Amino acid sequence: MKKIVSRLLNGLAKYGWPITMAILAAFALGFTWSSSDKLYSNIRLFDRIALMVSENYVEEIDEEKMIKVGIDAMLSKLDNYTKFLRDADYVRLRQETESQFEGIGVSMEFHRDTLTIVSILEGAPGHRMGLKSGDRVLKIDSTSTIGLDSKQVRMLMWGPSGSRIDLLICRPEGKERLVTMTREDVEIQSIPYYSMISDNIGYIRVTRFSENCLKDIKAAVKDLKKQGMNSLVLDLRGNPGGLLLEAIEIAGLFLPEDSKVVETRGRSSTLISSYQVNGNSIFFKGDLVLIVNDQTASAAEILAGAIQDYDRGIIIGTETYGKGLVQQVLQFSDNSALKITTSKYYLPSGRCLQKPDWSTFELLATELKNPPDTFYYTDSGRPVYGGGGIMPDIYVENSRESGYVTALKQEACFFDFAIEYLRTRKIPPDFRVDDHVISEFRKFVADRGFAFLDEDRIAFNEFREKISFLDEETREALRILENRLSSDETWQFENHYSEIMAILNEEIILRSRGEKALYEKIWLKDHAEIEEAREILTDSKRYLSILASR
Repeated sequence: MKKIVSRLLNGLAKYGWPITMAILAAFALGFTWSSSDKLYSNIRLFDRIALMVSENYVEEIDEEKMIKVGIDAMLSKLDNYTKFLRDADYVRLRQETESQFEGIGVSMEFHRDTLTIVSILEGAPGHRMGLKSGDRVLKIDSTSTIGLDSKQVRMLMWGPSGSRIDLLICRPEGKERLVTMTREDVEIQSIPYYSMISDNIGYIRVTRFSENCLKDIKAAVKDLKKQGMNSLVLDLRGNPGGLLLEAIEIAGLFLPEDSKVVETRGRSSTLISSYQVNGNSIFFKGDLVLIVNDQTASAAEILAGAIQDYDRGIIIGTETYGKGLVQQVLQFSDNSALKITTSKYYLPSGRCLQKPDWSTFELLATELKNPPDTFYYTDSGRPVYGGGGIMPDIYVENSRESGYVTALKQEACFFDFAIEYLRTRKIPPDFRVDDHVISEFRKFVADRGFAFLDEDRIAFNEFREKISFLDEETREALRILENRLSSDETWQFENHYSEIMAILNEEIILRSRGEKALYEKIWLKDHAEIEEAREILTDSKRYLSILASR
């Protein structure tokens, strides 16, 4: 056995020790080294094929790239969350899980192939130097942004605190400006907004569970209690999760001491760990509502599930995402890491958080049986659905985005129009998008040459391209069908008028007044989920009846 391992390590060392260790870690996890010689045999086979290809292929091979492709191909047969992260992807993982990163505090996206600043963190270097949403970034230091992708941009923007970065900016009106900044430790906000939404009801928006989330929520709750809060709304819509321990500690703000929040089980449902709260409750008695949607995931679902299982509060919104797979990050020495799924989350009632259709991979030794759709029970005996994700106690349908509006967003029509609209106007405090603004937007979209291709149009175009022979009767049938499609497309804007108006209203308020105004002027007034939460917290009889045993 020692000879086998020695030969393996010597062979793989040809490709560099970071890659060697990545391959060994990826193969070793999930297996026991002493369990079977078959694993070693297959690793030797992989090694031999890699060496033969490197030495005998007709063209010279990029050996490092070849091994990386092999790693990616292997991991692609597992779940969607197991990945080998390198360079920009690894940097992004760190930024998502740490509350601080080194940068200038701006978010960028490619709009019509142009790198554009879309948001700026208040107080960060970019904000202090006067960068604005809509500024186009032509160069990062001496590198042109033309032809770059998002990963390359992240690598250029990221750097150690104290290092200098130069951005060549072009303002919407066409004026170029060179901006020199120094990177800093920029704190990522997990709570962008909180306030009182009535005389005794507080509201906290939680966007992620990063390192300082517990501290920020504690501070918000204490401040709101000073303002007279005795009921609380936690808004977890769009929260993708983050750090598990932060979510556990936050659950402890609302649950009794030693309450189990979640446990993780590995292969064959073996218990790996169990997490209890430690008695830091600062809002144990007040009424509580959590708002969720289909993008509430992972650690955010754990918090919502624990609150529901203990009948501690009411869940409002739509069914959550259903991500109940636990990843462990194994870091290597070359700014890379293996993020691998090692277990699943189970809530206090015993239900698994993961939706049963997650198993799409091909490397399982045996077929994974999906758990049956059964009911579990909360502390008071209320039945809760066990099919993965969290089903709300009160279902409030959020308006699902149409394909037409999604296409407008992808073409940055809303963002670009808002920037252009605000370039020559100052909006009043009571601004609301009206028919006149919508008319301007419609012209803006038409002048841009925006064309929406829905599934019917795409299928029609593909069908027409495949037909090799057209007689007159077929041509006439195609003309009729195309006229019908064109007629439908003409009415797309009108069909989604109210949806367009709502999104455009949010975009203009956000770009002109900032995130705080977005919550105060739009969310707290127009969002049905928040209004439902307000109503349920002012009707104690209804609140208690929902939490009672059924």
